[in-house]
Amino acid sequence: MASAPRKPVSPYKRLRFRLEAVTLRAAAWLVSKCSRRFAQRLGRRLGSLAYALLPTLRRISLENLQVAFRGTMSREQKQRIARASLANVGATLLALFWSPRLAREQLDGFVDVTGLEHVRVLKAQGRPIIFITLHYGDWELLGLATGFYGIPITVVQEAMQNEALEEIFGRLRAVSGHRIVPGRFAATTLLKTLKRGGNIALLIDLNATPKRGGVWLDFFGLPVFGNAAVAALALHTGAAIVPGVAHPLPDGRCRIVYGPEIAYQATGDYDTDVRAINQQCLRFCEDVIRQQPEHWMWSYKRWKFLPEERRDGYPFYSRYWPM
Repeated sequence: MASAPRKPVSPYKRLRFRLEAVTLRAAAWLVSKCSRRFAQRLGRRLGSLAYALLPTLRRISLENLQVAFRGTMSREQKQRIARASLANVGATLLALFWSPRLAREQLDGFVDVTGLEHVRVLKAQGRPIIFITLHYGDWELLGLATGFYGIPITVVQEAMQNEALEEIFGRLRAVSGHRIVPGRFAATTLLKTLKRGGNIALLIDLNATPKRGGVWLDFFGLPVFGNAAVAALALHTGAAIVPGVAHPLPDGRCRIVYGPEIAYQATGDYDTDVRAINQQCLRFCEDVIRQQPEHWMWSYKRWKFLPEERRDGYPFYSRYWPM
């Protein structure tokens, strides 16, 4: 599927993009020469350093925690969770740089898995699957492992300003056989994949873009503007909706859990069904986060859009965008 041309960039940005790409390729090469456990440890330290040195990320994380937990946690608890969250993001991304060395025969040394048998039953029945997950735990290893288990997926990757970085991350995420498509133009590809009995994966804890449409959902008691794709695709294709979560374990390994499947039924009221199904999916995410909040990416601007011109309860970065 052809993508629209990107906006032209200034000479300064072109130079910056080249430097970013060279730096990332060098980092990926160096990390690939180390052990996966060393990459995780280094990533955690870099994430902790980011918490200490980057006040904007720190402030976003702490305000998001305030939105979610309000007065039920002390400031010290929120600071600990915010620091651990950035450490987890660092560990996950650096471990992704190590992924070209990952092979199926090594996977059992890094992963315990539950629920894979249900996924295999769905595939034996010829059912297409929409895998949903969130930026929690080792979400990158979750994607790679699913491919190594013999379940190839069409994966949506958010577009980046720097096309070279997008290409690097796409290549790393495809090492176990996945097809990577840019999020900006993925709708038709995803629909065709499911209609042919294939599988797709969506990260559903991201904001939707008002220009491209979405649906208001409840997340930790406040409306957020989310993508409607999971429900829309499921209703059009009859695909199963299967959550996948990679829970970190103390020894650097992770426990991957597939399911339980999110059941849904079309009532004939399309708009109501879209909202209800997507709300079920986001409620699953919230339940996972509440159990171990330090593993979610609190530095993301999840409450970016306001449903009306009032800020009550929203973080500093929220903006009203007339829909």
